[in-house]
Amino acid sequence: MAKLVVAVGVPHGPTFPKEVAEAPGKLPGEALFKQVREQLEAAQPDVIIETSSDHFVNFFYNNFPQFCVGLIEEAEGPSETYCEMPHQVMRGHPVLGNALLRYCLKSNFDLAMTQELRLDHSILVPLYFLTPSMDIPVVPLYTNGLAPPLPSAQRAYALGRTIRRFIEEWDSDLRVALVASGSFSLEVGGPKVGTVDTEWVNTVKGLLENGKHRTLVRRATEQRMLAAGNVSGELLNWITMLGTVGDTRPVFVETLRGQGYAAWNLG
Repeated sequence: MAKLVVAVGVPHGPTFPKEVAEAPGKLPGEALFKQVREQLEAAQPDVIIETSSDHFVNFFYNNFPQFCVGLIEEAEGPSETYCEMPHQVMRGHPVLGNALLRYCLKSNFDLAMTQELRLDHSILVPLYFLTPSMDIPVVPLYTNGLAPPLPSAQRAYALGRTIRRFIEEWDSDLRVALVASGSFSLEVGGPKVGTVDTEWVNTVKGLLENGKHRTLVRRATEQRMLAAGNVSGELLNWITMLGTVGDTRPVFVETLRGQGYAAWNLG
């Protein structure tokens, strides 16, 4: 059977690769990414399932799935001109992606699917820091964290539980990693730009540290998440991942300016 060996969470700020390139070794976020990368590399995964939110590159309001899995051979990006980082080609893993899709459908979880993707910073920035050689295939799993109405935290957590069961039952010897990316408190283009909901960030951090994931699920209502910033529904990416780790406590959790960095050793 396949094995879930590690789960990690990181942010995906589109300007961060350029900021690090201009000030190598000086930014605290770079050190935190390195700490997460060490946990990921130590687990030696064969494939990554990465859950993040599309930033209106592949989907728009006229067709915005709540959950979507990418069944791709490869995809490239970044697609946005404001994300100044090297062009990347990401290998997919359509065998795993198709198996996951079929398992979810049989479990009454109707994932959307796509066989074509243009990658944005939400997928590529984490990989830029965590797997810079881009040598591990990735199955992208998109959660709608940006376009209300959002899926419920309960539904995102249930998807994570379904993914965990799939991995444990899948007839494969692959070692699987989960990577989640998104903000706890972030406003883009709105009246609260530049502010951080420190109370909510500290609440999320404390619940993660203590393995109280179901409490976080109850408290992460759409209203509460969006009160922390208009794209703070990206916490749903983390909650999807939390469904896979169960009550396991993380190796570490750190926060920085409304963003989270964490790792769970599951091997």
